[in-house]
Amino acid sequence: MAVSPSTCCSSSGPAPCPCSSSPFSSATARQASTADSAASTTDCSASATDPVPAPAADPARAEGPSRRRRNGSDTEAGVTGPDGTASRKTYVVDMSRALILFGAPTHRLEQYLQHTSRALGLPLQSYYLPGCMTVSFGPGDVHMIRCAQALNLAKLHDVHRVYKDVFPCWLRVLSYGLACACIGPVSFNAQPVDLPVIFVLGSLVGFLELVLAPRNELYGYVFDVSSAVLSSCLGRAFGSVHWGGGRHRFCFPAIAQAPIVMILPGFTITNSALELQSRNVVSGAVRLVYGVVFTLFLAFGFTVGIAIYGAVDGNATSVTKCEPSFAVWWPLAFVLPFTFCYVVVNQARWRNMPAMLAVALAGWAVNHFSAERLAAVPALPQALGALAVGVLANLYSRLGRGLAAALMQPAIFIQVPGSLAASGSLISGLTNADRLIRNVRNATDPLSYRQATVSELDAGYAMVNIAIGITVGLSVSVILVYPLRKKGSSGIFSF
Repeated sequence: MAVSPSTCCSSSGPAPCPCSSSPFSSATARQASTADSAASTTDCSASATDPVPAPAADPARAEGPSRRRRNGSDTEAGVTGPDGTASRKTYVVDMSRALILFGAPTHRLEQYLQHTSRALGLPLQSYYLPGCMTVSFGPGDVHMIRCAQALNLAKLHDVHRVYKDVFPCWLRVLSYGLACACIGPVSFNAQPVDLPVIFVLGSLVGFLELVLAPRNELYGYVFDVSSAVLSSCLGRAFGSVHWGGGRHRFCFPAIAQAPIVMILPGFTITNSALELQSRNVVSGAVRLVYGVVFTLFLAFGFTVGIAIYGAVDGNATSVTKCEPSFAVWWPLAFVLPFTFCYVVVNQARWRNMPAMLAVALAGWAVNHFSAERLAAVPALPQALGALAVGVLANLYSRLGRGLAAALMQPAIFIQVPGSLAASGSLISGLTNADRLIRNVRNATDPLSYRQATVSELDAGYAMVNIAIGITVGLSVSVILVYPLRKKGSSGIFSF
């Protein structure tokens, strides 16, 4: 059995990516020369095991597309026969690559390919692992599509078009900082004086992620931990500034946590829970372990950054929570700005933004007000918020207005930072850092070590708890919107 790997083109460059273009060409394009046709099909479709044969001389082709439409012949339209079969296989391979690259729900990838192959009349078997999709059209015709999963909300709506940047990089970096500043009041009770500091730190983290990490592969491996160290260290430095009467002017927890909300793996763990619920055990387990370990890396980075500044300043602040000083209108006023900046960073289209903003606002309102009454069960407000998001997005999609998965993503993401802040899991390393700096002997005590280990694991447990609540809410929303859904017939792009 011949297995031919296919490596996806990078989507970060300004030039269009030929991998994302549709292999179905127009009738006039198929009349091009054989040499030009062969060159275009071998450029980015290296996964095909058999080359596309040159189109044979056919009188029906010379009559133009109008004659073919009148005859109604599928063979003349180029969808059957040797030429059409190769084109359809290439289309399936390119579509699976684009779905992975642009952030389609991973627990539905195999289902997408099954529907596509059934519509095209192709026998297909597929198997997905994180970063790799295996597609088989029969013995000796196997394709391995290796592509790093990313997120591009605009391309979820239009995966067959040629890729191009919707927003320039500098605007995405500024939007990164604005998103961090807006999430401060929403999730961390940040005060007005904290917002400029959060914006600067958030823009710095955005520069590291969007500019430096893609250009330096080695730094990309330590970007997450270094961002957590930088954010927590500078956050504690600003939080330790006194302002008359010995009162701390800045809120340390908000300044430390808000700049890294854009790299939290909440959506990754939610996908893993959805995959496990869909019985995709291998993929779901791999993604779940990755998300938990990633969260532990962030918690470790927080502990290191807090300890570094604590070693420099003996009077460093040890506040773990910001007290709210405004009414509910204060965080509510920043929900829509955060959602807008978030979708700009992830390159959504302008025409899809109003629906995304409305769904995000509704989901946050349900989550926020239910959390005030159901604080004893943290996963329940998450489930209710996700239920509201799922119902609205799926109803919008069922009316034929858009893609439910893309509408849900910003609304789901905005619920993760607040829930993580409520658990206090990231900032819980403050106690361990103080113990390490001020009492090294006790820090090496076995009991202290066990307490430190438990506090670091709290971050991973909190993230899993959030993901479970969101998963239940999204699953129930699909049942409510598609109560009589036939297998594989409706709600295919629901979450």
